[in-house]
Amino acid sequence: MFFLSAVIFFPLLGGLALLFFPRERVGAIRVTALGLALVELLLVLALALAYLQNEVSLFSSSFLHESWTWFPNIGINYSLGMDGISLVLVSLTALLTTVCIGASFRIEQKVKNYMAFMLLFESGMLGVFLASNLFLFYIFWELMLIPAYFLLGTWGGERRIYAALKFVLYTSVGSFLMLVGIIAIGYYHQLASGCGYTLELSQLLNNSATCRGVLDGNIQLWLLLAFAAAFAVKVPLVPFHSWLPDAYSEAPAPVSALLAGAMSKTGVYGFLRLCIPLFPQAIQTLAPYVNVLAVVGILYCAVLALVQTDIKRLLGYSSISHLGVIMLGLFSFNAQGVTGSVLQMVNHGITTGALFLIAGFLELRTGTRRLREYGGLAGRIPWLAVVMFIAALSSLGLPGLNSFTGEFLSLLGAFRSNVTLGVLGTLVVVPAAWYMLRFFISVMWGTPASEGHVSVALRKGTLRDISLGEFWVIIPLIVLIFYIGVQPAFLTGIIDPSVANAMQVLSSAFAK
Repeated sequence: MFFLSAVIFFPLLGGLALLFFPRERVGAIRVTALGLALVELLLVLALALAYLQNEVSLFSSSFLHESWTWFPNIGINYSLGMDGISLVLVSLTALLTTVCIGASFRIEQKVKNYMAFMLLFESGMLGVFLASNLFLFYIFWELMLIPAYFLLGTWGGERRIYAALKFVLYTSVGSFLMLVGIIAIGYYHQLASGCGYTLELSQLLNNSATCRGVLDGNIQLWLLLAFAAAFAVKVPLVPFHSWLPDAYSEAPAPVSALLAGAMSKTGVYGFLRLCIPLFPQAIQTLAPYVNVLAVVGILYCAVLALVQTDIKRLLGYSSISHLGVIMLGLFSFNAQGVTGSVLQMVNHGITTGALFLIAGFLELRTGTRRLREYGGLAGRIPWLAVVMFIAALSSLGLPGLNSFTGEFLSLLGAFRSNVTLGVLGTLVVVPAAWYMLRFFISVMWGTPASEGHVSVALRKGTLRDISLGEFWVIIPLIVLIFYIGVQPAFLTGIIDPSVANAMQVLSSAFAK
């Protein structure tokens, strides 16, 4: 069966097909791109139904695992696999891509190229979540970065070239180190086990030479650092984060939503899928430092969000802060923390994606992202104000909305691992409530501090409320904010078996 391959390559082939459309048929290009994204979302939903019926693991011999030999002498094979963790992240990526393409209908410049890059971006991210050969993982990792660079560098704001180059420099260094680590782990696996050279994740995990500490501790630590360099940039962890506010603020709002909502999860996924199970002894050495960086990121970036005057930079720093909570839960190494971390990856993608799209709606109406030029919009755009209020409450973790359960489980896991880190991580609720409420009140209820675009629009009465097209774009995310808030068991039921498998690997490794 080729179900996983179809899910990965359908957007890629669809994006290539768009390039054959006449450039002047802008409407047809937009509708076709949205149609392709919707078909891909339906494919992913079919994949989810198949998984729920079979309940297979990442490397089980079912149609949810694909493997073809490419270059066996150097360990490179075409291998795909899926478990519950992969499934929820693949579903998130497909949903956000559909929503973001729907929100991109006002893009006027090089529409054909833009839509093709959006679909290629989706294909790369899906490949990262489904690859089970390390070299194939690296191929999709690099494929993902190419459209991200062009989407930022071509359709971004005034400082788009600076932001795109900064993004490429940070990610390229990390990617190169990961490639070195991939080559080295195959070599050391062969050297220590006496088996052939392999980069198959299943074989590396099953071989005691690699995952049970036969390798020298220093070697394992260096290999871990090589992989962690790529993933820490993508999360991002402080101090590898400075590319993110520039990239998110300069990119078009739908691209920012996709970068923050889906691409940032590839870094956390890399830590969970590769670093923790492959290097269990080294990860225990590194974990305290990662936890400290996560706590620093949570508090430091929350404070930075408080003082931002640009809406998208505020949301960028908020995103880093909340991703710190996800990393804190992941590195708690207990079932509650890891389950909460995965659940919060999905919640963060939904909420942050919605907030960036709303920021785009506001900028489209006003021509500005400067908070001091906003104020008193709730009476003119009441429905958009309601949508924004829901997304803001979700971001600060209000009970009954989606983010509460994920953050609660992540912080509970952190408490069980280290009380001090748990307390420090929990402090995020104070600045998060402050900057999110400040954001909402400044835009919807405050008074403009200057005679900017918003105040002019208000005087002339030219502001329009959320349109029907914008409503259909944002409503799936709003529905999920409420549904996951009251029914998180639907997702945790999918995630828990895969987390239990990961905990078994860690338990046996930590016991050595």
